[in-house]
Amino acid sequence: MNTLPSSAPSLTLRVLLVCCALAVVSLLYLPLPLLTQLSAQHGIGATGLLSSFGVAYACGFLVFGPLSDRLGRRTVLLGGLLALAIITALLASVTTPALLVAGRILQGFAAASFPPVAIAFIAEHGSTRQRAWGVAWMSTAFLSAGLLGQIYGVAIASRIGFGNALLPLCAVYLVAAAALWRQPPVPRSATALHGFLGGYRTLGTLLADRVLRRAYVPALFLLMSFVAYYISVDRELGASLAAAGISPLALRALAAPAFLAPLAVALLITRWGTRPILCGGLTLTALGLAVSAGGSSDALDLLLGGSVLLVAGIGVSVPALIAQVASASDDGRRGMAVALYTFVLFIGASLGPAVATWGAALPLSALLSLMALVLGSCAVYAGTAPATARN
Repeated sequence: MNTLPSSAPSLTLRVLLVCCALAVVSLLYLPLPLLTQLSAQHGIGATGLLSSFGVAYACGFLVFGPLSDRLGRRTVLLGGLLALAIITALLASVTTPALLVAGRILQGFAAASFPPVAIAFIAEHGSTRQRAWGVAWMSTAFLSAGLLGQIYGVAIASRIGFGNALLPLCAVYLVAAAALWRQPPVPRSATALHGFLGGYRTLGTLLADRVLRRAYVPALFLLMSFVAYYISVDRELGASLAAAGISPLALRALAAPAFLAPLAVALLITRWGTRPILCGGLTLTALGLAVSAGGSSDALDLLLGGSVLLVAGIGVSVPALIAQVASASDDGRRGMAVALYTFVLFIGASLGPAVATWGAALPLSALLSLMALVLGSCAVYAGTAPATARN
């Protein structure tokens, strides 16, 4: 990877990109604590509000990652942020269910232009130390948005309305776009200008790779469990939590610090290797679900403790999965391998509402225990990668 000191992003730009990462990925999770309110207002359930965004978001990764190789990171980031700001501002005034779902689809697709391209932009510019810490903070922001987006939904959107809560996010996108506009463009190599469609020919070989499958399969279930967890807990134990003086905001804020785990993962991987950290993260996620399964209206302390373990496990697992995919793929297909990973990760997130809906027929303890079993199996599966894996 070449560094480009002459065009190294300023500290201000790096901070803005981290803030933008929070504001972009929060769009997926912001409606989670508002589902009952939004359903009553617009007649749209979790699938319409979350899955419509999530599927478009996941599919966009497979478009914008390769496109940024061809057009340049700065160009794709600029265009994507401007498009996202316009779509989000228009969505703020939409009231009909059909337009709301259509707007969420467009919003999700435009939002997908940011995460993979911003990570690549940060990882390709500046000193080694700047790149390492930049990627660590970006990863932390992407993961923290899973809870901070919900906290924003509870604290702000529930008071001023879902549409009005979108407008401050537009301002973040526009400020970041303005900072990128002032960043000098980077000359691209000739090889980056050709073969845009050629990268898609590797998809079949990536899925057939036994080492990469041991990252893709856990990725599918990781955010699926996270989204299904909060929807199911809100539905089944919301009244008990409220009676105990625990608001939806407090439930999420309690676990938020656990999403700082990615800042330590890079050091741990250097010392112990990728596979043990990945298996440990998946096991911790499964343990959080299992502990939460013991929570009830009479044992809310178990639920609260389990939620912290769950979030910490995800905070360890996601960057470890990225490292596993990167180490198991060669230079010629690494970009597409990471794009496919993010696609699978957020397809899982978009399926979380469907899992929660299906699980409504089960006791909460049974649903959480089942998800714990699945994540525990993923930990075992990830730990049985062939010896040829570079980890």
